[in-house]
Amino acid sequence: MKSSYKCVSTRRGFTLIELLVVISIISLLALIILPTVDRARELARRTVCKKNVQGIAQACGAYMNDAAMHRRSNYGNALPRVDVTTSNWNSATAGNPSALWLLVVYDFVGRDSFLCPSAEVFRDFRTPTAGDSSFKHGTLSYSYLSQVEFTDGNTNDTDIVVTSSLSVGLKDAELAIIADANPRSRIGSSALDSSYRGKNSLNHDGAGQNVAFLDGHADWFATTTIPGTMPLENSPLALDDIYQSCGSNNDDSQGKRGALNDAFLIP
Repeated sequence: MKSSYKCVSTRRGFTLIELLVVISIISLLALIILPTVDRARELARRTVCKKNVQGIAQACGAYMNDAAMHRRSNYGNALPRVDVTTSNWNSATAGNPSALWLLVVYDFVGRDSFLCPSAEVFRDFRTPTAGDSSFKHGTLSYSYLSQVEFTDGNTNDTDIVVTSSLSVGLKDAELAIIADANPRSRIGSSALDSSYRGKNSLNHDGAGQNVAFLDGHADWFATTTIPGTMPLENSPLALDDIYQSCGSNNDDSQGKRGALNDAFLIP
């Protein structure tokens, strides 16, 4: 007697529950990995930004040491400057931004150095084009040491540029001259936003700012106050807020520094 058996092949697929479990695991991994990736990207942007402000500070040093460029300095180190006054300090064509533009005009540094990559991501900033004749609000993502002239009250001389030689105990490595954009100010506006007083630059989503100093080095700071400067007389350990005027002669509304050793970075 011949017997036959049918071989039944069964193919088992994923059940709905198993699919949901797999999807849940993938989603969880994405939630864990994506913030890490985003943070790595921001750290990379910070590194580029730090190189930018350092390069600008070093370009300022090269400008200061170029006899053809070095002008209108009473003594000490002269930074790039134009006729900055209490009424035009925020102007793109006559104020602090135009002083920085001199570095572009005379090829001390390229246009792309003035774009913080994080500002491009978070604030939609861009690099100045070859057709631009000055910086605009959306093309300058860094703030510069106020170049408004003022008298320190101790002499009859007008002190045009902060110099470390005039500030007892203050070194070039302690004088901030370039940093991520001041959140209180912008090109074309003389009003400083009081709601951002004490807050970090908006370039890095409020996490902190890169700051470059007169000696050409740069560091990252998680706050707007930096150690080593002396914005107030007889206070060698005082912290200086780089985004507001400090000292006995401070006047934010006029774009003035409050003392020779006060770092006040604005457009």
